[in-house]
Amino acid sequence: MHTETYNVKGMHCASCSSIIERIFKKVEGVQSAEVSYGTEKAKVSFDPSKTNPRDLSKHIEPLGYSLEVPITAQEMGMSESDHAAHLGLNQSKKEKLAEVADMRIKVISVIPLAVFSIFVMGWDILAQFQVIPATPYIWSEFFHHLFPSPRPQNQDFFRI
Repeated sequence: MHTETYNVKGMHCASCSSIIERIFKKVEGVQSAEVSYGTEKAKVSFDPSKTNPRDLSKHIEPLGYSLEVPITAQEMGMSESDHAAHLGLNQSKKEKLAEVADMRIKVISVIPLAVFSIFVMGWDILAQFQVIPATPYIWSEFFHHLFPSPRPQNQDFFRI
C-alpha cells in the first residue's frame, strides 16, 4: 500500500469532504481515505497497481473537485537532472539572487515603453472617436512604424 497526502480544490464545506471521502473509498485499490475540509487535504492509502492519483482525481472531477497532483519529470519527458535544473534546484543562493536582479532590471526597463505605448494608443483611439484632435501625420507615420498594428482601410468604420 502507498499512502500520500494531496491538496484538494473545490471544497466549500464539511459535506464536500465527506462526499469525496466516500467516493475515494469506493474506488478499487483504495484501502482508506481521510479528507479534511479545514486543511483542504486528502490522505489516501491505495494500491499503485490498481489506481493512481490522476485516476482518483478523475472520479471527483464531475462533482467540481480535483486533486493537486504534482507532475513528475518522466511525465514531462525530462530526466531528473534536467527537471532539477529547470526548477533551479541546483542553483546557489548567489545565482538565484543574480537571476532575480536580472529579471527586475528587465521589467523596470520595459515600464517606460509600456506607458508610452498606452499613451499613443489611447490618443489614437480618442482621435478616432473625435474626442481629441488627430495626431499629426508625421507622428502617426512614426508611431505606425514603431508600433505596427492592422488598421482598416476605411477610417469611417469607427465613427459613430
